[in-house]
Parts: sequence; C-alpha cells; structure tokens
Amino acid sequence: MKPGRTASTLQLAAPAIAAWLCATAAAAADTPVTSYVGRPIYSDPANGLQLPPACVIEPTWRSRISGTEMEVWVLNCDSMPRVWLLMRQTVEMLSAHEARLRFQVIDERVLRDETVGDSLSVQCSGAGNESGIAVYGARWRNSGRDLRLAGARGALRGDATRHRLVDLDLAGVDCVRFPDREAMMRKLQQNPPTR
Repeated sequence: MKPGRTASTLQLAAPAIAAWLCATAAAAADTPVTSYVGRPIYSDPANGLQLPPACVIEPTWRSRISGTEMEVWVLNCDSMPRVWLLMRQTVEMLSAHEARLRFQVIDERVLRDETVGDSLSVQCSGAGNESGIAVYGARWRNSGRDLRLAGARGALRGDATRHRLVDLDLAGVDCVRFPDREAMMRKLQQNPPTR
C-alpha cells in the first residue's frame, strides 16, 4: 500500500476505532458488579481468613468499630475496590486467646476508581476517637516516617445502629498510615510463622 493511501485509510478508520474503544469502555463500566452482602466469611487460627476466591485483604485494611461486634474493611474483590461493613460472631473458643470467627457482610460500597490501602483507607479516626471510618480519594503528606491525610474526596462510617455504611463529613477525620508497619504486616501475611 502506498504511503498516501495508508494515511487516508487510517483517517477513515480512526472514527470507527474511536467508537469501538468508547463502546468497550462503556460496556466495562456498566458490567454488573458482584455483591457480597449476606456472604459469610470464616476465620480460624489454622486456616486464617477464608475470603471468597477473588478477594484480597491485608491486615491494615481492617478496622473494628469500638464497643460493637462490627468491623469496616477495605478490600479488592474481582479487582474492584470495596468497603464492607461486617458483623463479627464467635463460633467456637479454641483457647483463652484463639477462636473460630464468622463475619457476615451486612453492607457494601464499590468505589471503582480507588486504590485499596492508599486512596481508600481505614487507618482513620473521627471526632471523639470514633472508629470504623474509611476515606476515599485520599491524598497523603509525609510526616517523618508516617503519612498523614492531606485531603480526601469523602468518607464513610460504619453505623452500628442502622447496620449501614453512611457518608461522613470529613471535618474531624484524621488518618495516619505507617508504611513500615504496613510492609511488616504484609510480609507476615505472605510468610506466616510456623509452629
């Protein structure tokens, strides 16, 4: 094919290629997302946390709600960032310090454009040391060896009374990440100590 014809062929094909790319992106955005609400998750000392196969969580992506049997987790399931509100229940005490646990997902938010553990974090507290808070769209600033919240697009709080994740005003929300601790916990999770 001659150079002039190649250019004209590309000019003619460009709108069709652009339309195909837009349609593909729109289809991906409209793909239904699996919901995990109602799903039980078990944990025991021998096997650890038994997440659904497509889900990934690290220890620093979990936060207990003080004074309740609830937790807020941020995690990836099917490569989709999520915030879960879970109810924790002891199934069996194995010793004074070990138990089999059952968690049930009671509410969920999918936040497509976030990065779990970075722009989506639960390492936060609210006014009066309130726990169970997740921020999204987070930006961080260095503060010595730690990272402090510099800003965020929004926040969610696990509401223990309503059993729901609710939007929270960012005023009074303080978040601190500890990269050294995060790396240590990640390493321990990947290489658990042997007994």
